[in-house]
Formats: sequence, structure tokens, C-alpha cells
Amino acid sequence: MRNASAVAAVALLVVLAGCGGLGGEMAGPLGAPSPSIESVDAPESLGHDERATIEATARWEGLADDGGDSSSDGGGSGGSESPNATLDPVRVTVRVGDATLLAENRTVPANGTMRVTAAVDAAALDPGEHEIRVTVGEASATRAVVVEEARPAAFAVSDIEAPESVAYGEDLTVTATVANEGDLAGNQTVRIRYGTGASANRTVALDGGAEAEASVTFADVRLDGGDYPVVVTTANRTRERTVSVIHPSPYGKTTLDLYVDDEAVDRNVSDVVAAATGYWERSDERYLGYPVEYERVGDEADADVVLRFDQVERCGVEETNETRYFGCADLLVDEPRTPMTATVDPRISDAEMNATIIHELGHVQGLEHGEEPAGLMSATSTLATHQPVKVHLRADDGAVTGPVEDEVAAALDYFAAREDVAGSDGFAWEFVDSAREAHVQITYDEAGDVCFSDGGGSCSVAGEYYGQEDVRLEELDEEVVAWHVGASLAPVLLEEVPPELTSEADRREREAWPG
Repeated sequence: MRNASAVAAVALLVVLAGCGGLGGEMAGPLGAPSPSIESVDAPESLGHDERATIEATARWEGLADDGGDSSSDGGGSGGSESPNATLDPVRVTVRVGDATLLAENRTVPANGTMRVTAAVDAAALDPGEHEIRVTVGEASATRAVVVEEARPAAFAVSDIEAPESVAYGEDLTVTATVANEGDLAGNQTVRIRYGTGASANRTVALDGGAEAEASVTFADVRLDGGDYPVVVTTANRTRERTVSVIHPSPYGKTTLDLYVDDEAVDRNVSDVVAAATGYWERSDERYLGYPVEYERVGDEADADVVLRFDQVERCGVEETNETRYFGCADLLVDEPRTPMTATVDPRISDAEMNATIIHELGHVQGLEHGEEPAGLMSATSTLATHQPVKVHLRADDGAVTGPVEDEVAAALDYFAAREDVAGSDGFAWEFVDSAREAHVQITYDEAGDVCFSDGGGSCSVAGEYYGQEDVRLEELDEEVVAWHVGASLAPVLLEEVPPELTSEADRREREAWPG
């Protein structure tokens, strides 16, 4: 009887086990293995919009690991092995913070190894540290991941494209590559500057991590020779490189510092100097082939060129006993010395002084005698080399009559109409108010005795200023004034004096001239 009762008890236990275990708490047969999570692999940090994969491995000890597995990628389960027939399915979840990435029931793989994967998108998470929790059945494991905050737009200059050098007067194109090193899109003003102040702005809009080019062309670069920075600036960064300017002047620059030593001059000649330097500033490209400007300085030690007023005794040219020097200067060959010096006689008139300063500055700028402008760069100064010739007409008694002025003007117009004026492309003239302003002076004297003591006539004598001629007309009838002016100037202005302007001309011919 006891044996029959024991058999019945065993049968009841088997039935209860087949119905799901005692009290419904067991996941499998009594004493079934439970899982443990061996590893959870995930990045330690994620960018604000980065995606990554969480991978975990769970294992049931005691089940054979014969190479098969079962895995999940967040969208279901898979695997080539059949499930373990003796164990019930388990609940598998993957969570990051409050977000559930995976939640499903999985069968226990026959080989006892389960691989779990889930995709995480940082864009769905707040910045900061989050807990990753992987649960397989009763087993769970955690690790931390940090979601980085999105970096604001930050523009850097990754490259500047420009030539090594630019010739004076040419255009310079600069191209800057600008990169957004931040995560967020933005726009900024990019400033590109070259040299001493020329600059331009470009507005650049970029997504996070993107880059673009900004270009600027600086037209007609006119800087002194040397190295100048190209500077590209954003709100966040600055980058620069060097571009050299090749200047055509032997001085390597446009503006020459001029020191004027005028202690030996008995008058203010600042306007004369300014007019002479102004001539070269207007004519530089035409005759020199490079730009020049002059700026007066107060210290000789700072000067590129020194203009000194002093008498000149010798000047390295062929001399005769009658040679008179109005000026002398260093001739620029290849490279200038520091300083270059020009000397001008202080005794000459302002008109002659202007021409002489122009001539001597031509030498310190590299021009030799006979080069263009040929009249001003002639080795000798004559009336024909001046354009225009400035004439001061005066009378010893202080008043010049209209008929006398007309006669003088007629004589000067005669030469202006000729095409064979010696050493000149043409002759031009104008009246001025004083001998100081004049190249030549004409004096009308009704009762003079400078030329002749016993009768009237004309002659040329020294004028009020060094090197200036004074054509004197003494005791002449108004009708022959023109002829006497013409006869006095013809040997200077014409290569060959016409017969009607020689002493052989009679009274009737003289009155009729110039016809």
C-alpha cells in the first residue's frame, strides 16, 4: 500500500512541473541554469548627433557552446541554432537613460550564448551622462555614455591662397578657405586685409563641419616694395601669410624723402622747389617708368635725396673757360646711395632755378643728359630748352608803352611760328612781372648808354640774376623794336640767322620786320 502512494506522488510532481513550475516562479525546470552578462560594448561618448551600436553578450553556464549563437539588432531575433528546448524564453531589454532601445522576448540559444545589439542615436538624448542598462532575464549590466553638447559654429581659416609676390600696379587675388569647426550651422563675416589697410568683407554661411572659399581681388596694388601681410579674420580665428610687392623704382618705393638745405638762398624758394618736384610727380610714369612722389623732411639724416643750394664750381662734364654751372647732381646707376645729392646755384632766377632743380632731380632718378624730356635734360641751358620761355619786359622809367610791348610780342611770336628752333621741338613764351620769375629780361631805355655811349641800338648784358640775360633796347624808335629783339635772340634760338636779322638789314627792312 505504501508503494502505490509513492508512485502517485511522483506522478503528481511531474504533472505540476509540466504545467510551468512550482508557484509559477521558475523559468525552467528545477535547477535550470540562469544567464549572466559577460560584456557590454559601447562608446564612452557620443557627439550631439552621432549614432552608435551597443553590443552585449549573455551566457548560460552549463549549456554547450558549440559555435552557434543567437543575436538581436534591435529589430527582432535571429540565429541559425534552434532554441534550447528545456528553457523558457527570456525578456531582453536595452535602455539608455529613460529611452528604451530594445524590448523583446528571446529564446535561449542552444549553445548558451546570446548576443544583443541595439542602435543609439545621440540626437534623441539630452547632453550629459546617461546609463546604458542591458537586461537579459534576471541578469543586467550597466555602463555609462556621455552625450556631448552641440558645439556652436566656430569659423577657422584653414588655408590662404595667394601668389608669392605681386608687381606694383597689378591686381592681387586672395582666396581663403573657411571651415566651420562647430557642430551647429552659422554665418560670419570674413575680413580679408592686405598691406597697410586695404580690406574687404565677405559673408560666409556654413553647416557644422563644412567649409567654403571666400575670395577678394585688390585692384591696382600701389605699395612700396617689400613684404606685406595678407590677414584673414573670422569672429573666432585669424590667419596670415606674406605677399611681396615688386616696386619698379630703383629706390624700391614711391615716396622719396627730400631734405632742402636753402640757407644760402636770399629768398623763400619753397614754391620753386614744390613746382619742380611736382613736375616729376606728374611726369614720372612717362619719363621714368616708375612712380615718384616727394615729401620734405626736416632732418638730413632721414633723407633719400638732399637738395642743396650752393655755388657749383665743377661738375664732371667737359668744361671751357666760359662754362657756368647752374647745378650738379649724383647720377643714379643701378642702386641709389643714401642720400643722393643735388646742388643748385642760389643766384639764378626762380624760372632758371625751377628748370635746374627739375634737371638735377632727373639725374638722381636715373636720367642722363639728352634723355627725354630732352629740353630739360640737355647738358646746357638755353632759352630754347625752356617751355615756355618767361620774359620780363621793363622800361627804365618804369612804364612800357603799348606799341613797345606789341613790337616785343611780335618778335617772340616770330620764333614761336618757326619749326627750326635749335634744340627744341618748338618755342613758346609768356610775359612775367619780375626778373626773378624770368629766364630773360628785355629792357627798353629811351636814353640809355649801356650799349652805346654815342647813339641808340641794342645789346645783351648780364641780367639781375646769375646766368640771366638782359636784352637792352636803347634810344630806339618803336618801329624797329621788334627787329632788335629778333636780332638779339636769333643767334641763341636759331641754328642759322636769316639775312634779314643781320646787321646788313637797312632801316626799311628793320621797320617792316617781321612782316
